[in-house]
Amino acid sequence: MTLPALPTIARFEAALAHVAPFMAGAVGKGRARFGREWEDAFEVFLSRFFGGDDAAMELAIKGYVGFSLEMAKLQKRFETERVYAAKTYAEAAAQVYHNEEYVNSLYAPGILLSHYLWPHYFSQLRYFHNRFAALVLASGDQRFCEVGVGSGFYSRQLLSLAPDVRGHAFDISAHSLDYTARHLERFGVRDRWAGTLRDMIAEPVDETWPFIVSADVLEHLEDPPAFLRSLRRMLRPGGTGFIATVITSANTDHIYLYNSWEEIRDQLADAGFRVLDHQEDIAYEPRADEPVPRLAAFIVT
Repeated sequence: MTLPALPTIARFEAALAHVAPFMAGAVGKGRARFGREWEDAFEVFLSRFFGGDDAAMELAIKGYVGFSLEMAKLQKRFETERVYAAKTYAEAAAQVYHNEEYVNSLYAPGILLSHYLWPHYFSQLRYFHNRFAALVLASGDQRFCEVGVGSGFYSRQLLSLAPDVRGHAFDISAHSLDYTARHLERFGVRDRWAGTLRDMIAEPVDETWPFIVSADVLEHLEDPPAFLRSLRRMLRPGGTGFIATVITSANTDHIYLYNSWEEIRDQLADAGFRVLDHQEDIAYEPRADEPVPRLAAFIVT
């Protein structure tokens, strides 16, 4: 049975078809693969984040389209060269994280919408809720720390669980922290979250948390093991972490290349984490030995 389109999704789908007709099928693919679960989650996000402001939604769609096309171009190059374009962390930070226009108009909207429109990202979101968020909800201490907050997507997921959940985030981008604050404000959870501008490798913190989250950060670094050691020191004994990154997935700010989930597992172990579980999600089925973007998510202690 075909599900009737929810109202804000219907407006989003029409706007996407207007801005980028060649991408219009993404909504139907999400609906077909995940059903009402996907529609309900996406409808809540769109209606709360944009309200009735269709102009703002169209601007975000344009950012998502630009983000997707840029990534597709770099992925095509990666398929031939099998390495990411050479770039230092400082260069990536200047081009992306410290560029207010880039963060607000392309980077953050692209990240936000991709969690719903890219099936492998929505699959990872389901894993996050089933295997990690459930632990936070069942805990007597529902504090979490997110390192590398991006658009605030995962902080919002946790803060929306229950009124006792409290979050703190660290990021090197003032613009990402500001975008996250606006994101959380629209969901009514901003008062239970604090953001700090900080480089966690250069300036580690002494405080520990029962739960830590770090998604799509490792691939942006020159030295992921150093970052993981810093994360491990932040996790309280007996605490649980959710750490996720990408495999063979090129983008403007991707520096460190992982070719398998086992490489990430080994770095986690070397940093002192114990891996409890993991999930790998693939963007699409490869042709022959084509390197396809993948996600790897780990539950660690």
